[in-house]
Amino acid sequence: MSLADPPASSSWTEVADAALLKAMFEAADVMAGVFELLENDYRYVIANRNVCAFYGHQPGGLDGKTGRELGVNEPQIGERLRTLRKAWTSGKTITREYRFALEGGRSGWFLGTFSPIPGPEPRVSFVLVDVTARVEAELEAKRQQARLDLALSAGGLGLWEYDIAADAVRWDARTRELFGAPADGELDYAAYQRLLDPEESARMRPAYEAALRGENEGRYQVLHRARGRDGRERWIRGFGQALFGPSGEPTHVMGTVQDVSDEIAAQDRQAMMVAELNHRVKNNLATVQSMAAQTARRAGSLESFMADFEGRLVALARTHDVLTHNAWTGAELGVLLSRELSAFAGRVNLQGPVLDLSATQALAVALIVHELATNAAKYGALRTGQGRVDVDWRVEGDRLVLEWTERGGPEVVPPKATGFGSRLIRKLAKGDLEGEAVMDYAPEGLRFRLAAPLKPRP
Repeated sequence: MSLADPPASSSWTEVADAALLKAMFEAADVMAGVFELLENDYRYVIANRNVCAFYGHQPGGLDGKTGRELGVNEPQIGERLRTLRKAWTSGKTITREYRFALEGGRSGWFLGTFSPIPGPEPRVSFVLVDVTARVEAELEAKRQQARLDLALSAGGLGLWEYDIAADAVRWDARTRELFGAPADGELDYAAYQRLLDPEESARMRPAYEAALRGENEGRYQVLHRARGRDGRERWIRGFGQALFGPSGEPTHVMGTVQDVSDEIAAQDRQAMMVAELNHRVKNNLATVQSMAAQTARRAGSLESFMADFEGRLVALARTHDVLTHNAWTGAELGVLLSRELSAFAGRVNLQGPVLDLSATQALAVALIVHELATNAAKYGALRTGQGRVDVDWRVEGDRLVLEWTERGGPEVVPPKATGFGSRLIRKLAKGDLEGEAVMDYAPEGLRFRLAAPLKPRP
């Protein structure tokens, strides 16, 4: 046997001593015994009835048996030998918790104490306590905590508790972050109040005090603002539940908090959109009424009125389609022009960068381009098969510059009177776009230039 020499001490040879120790083991409500270390196995010197029963043997049935003879697998024998040799060679007691598994599916956890026995033979006593119930309870508690953490994380929730008698506030990491509290350290109610805006605190307090009186079964909900550790102001939705003692007095309050800033912002955007749509409907109605009146005033017949008026309504509808697709936040200029000039595909060249327009700008530009296209189809480059139109746009500083150039059409003759289309273009350019429009009736083709400040798309 190539084991290290045992520590020098009194011997273990007397049968009476073994019998006394065995009697002590049998009296204890534990699994106990003595191992003898072999070269690559271990042998039971003695084992109490609880150990024997554990392996399905009668009392004394394990004495002299080795691990392999009892069917213990190689990994378990190796692990047990390492523990026993460490205890024997160090001369110190080792306590460890480990899992056991038996054939037939039985498994659990032992808390084991292994102590070297002085003497010439390498022997180690053991005392085992079945701690399966405690370990499984701890594991279940960890699983419950993990499930709770997962649920809180998925919902973006923070967890808190207030011990009223101790004046102690317990916040998890998420709650501390949302309220701008230090990452660690003790908190009391006064510290919590200092983290709130006084107006927000005053607004929430009636709901909190009503819960402490037992109203709504001690539950309450609040919505308030708080400044986080990163300095951002957030909207927080809090749920609280007061707990009461035997005499009915409140003892604790616990609950959750959730950052609902995105939800509040979405509600604000929706309310703004509804208000904007109401405003836009009124403006569109006024625009349609004005177009109808002006078109009728200039129309030579019912047929010409219907044609001109319907064309302008279709232009308005096309732009509305683009804006509706973008939830009325605006439209991309190239897309808008492509839709408006789709009837002249192949004869109109569009050139310019990707550029977003606000809803107001998009409507104005679409109506202007419709009037230019209508004029080109009646009198200009789009009247004949050889005519072409170049539409170019660019950004100069903070201004949109759009140019309409006709070529290849009949010779241009400046109009003797200003028509509704020209007046509408100037009105839209100066009013809705806050810019300016210039018409150049060059003989070789109409040239139009629009310059207007760009407004950010919401």
